[in-house]
Amino acid sequence: MCREKRTVVVGYGDVGKNIVAELRNADMDFVVIDKDEDVLKGAGFEYVVGDGSSEEVLKEAGVESAPTIIIALNIDTDAVFATLVARNLNPDAIILTRANAPICDKIYKAGADYVASLSIVVGQMVAKLAVMEQKEDVVMLYEGIEIEKYHVRKGSPFAGMTLEKLDLRSKVGCTVIGIEKGGETITDLHGKTVIEEESILAIIGSREHIRKFEEYENTLSKSKETVIIEKIGEFFR
Repeated sequence: MCREKRTVVVGYGDVGKNIVAELRNADMDFVVIDKDEDVLKGAGFEYVVGDGSSEEVLKEAGVESAPTIIIALNIDTDAVFATLVARNLNPDAIILTRANAPICDKIYKAGADYVASLSIVVGQMVAKLAVMEQKEDVVMLYEGIEIEKYHVRKGSPFAGMTLEKLDLRSKVGCTVIGIEKGGETITDLHGKTVIEEESILAIIGSREHIRKFEEYENTLSKSKETVIIEKIGEFFR
């Protein structure tokens, strides 16, 4: 069976089961990876039996083309390695990893976009990834992380840019997780995805990151000369 373009859930312990329940409620396509086939049999969804930190197993589950990868392994060292391998296989995916607080920094360095240090919030966070089907413009997740809708208006400097060129992750710390245009929502994003006028971006990040995102657009809207003059002016304040 083809498992491409689906969310991949790595780990089917207590946290993984909560995540799967939320994915089912959101009617999202997914495939699960776990070592224990006994817990997967008869569960009613597609799965791959194997080590979630194995490159071969991750490939079999379709990680290379998955828009979202959720790593819910019980052992933190496994979570670090699985995150690292998944990021190498898919540079454009949104990677959400569950871990204990002391090791969060290592998981971020391994390539995770967001790390949930409390297992109780992971399932809730995954459910919120269906934000484009909700009415709210801002959806709070956990520990100050939120998803915000942003309207790319006519004349916006973002219009016509690819996600790769925009490079929000390194420039301001945000990540685009969905684009809505003409009533259709796209979550299968990659570096070559072009941002169009009158589209709506779903952006995930902290409140500070989203503030920087708004400032970033303002900066791109200005001419290089204006930016230089403003920077020089700051020296006289």
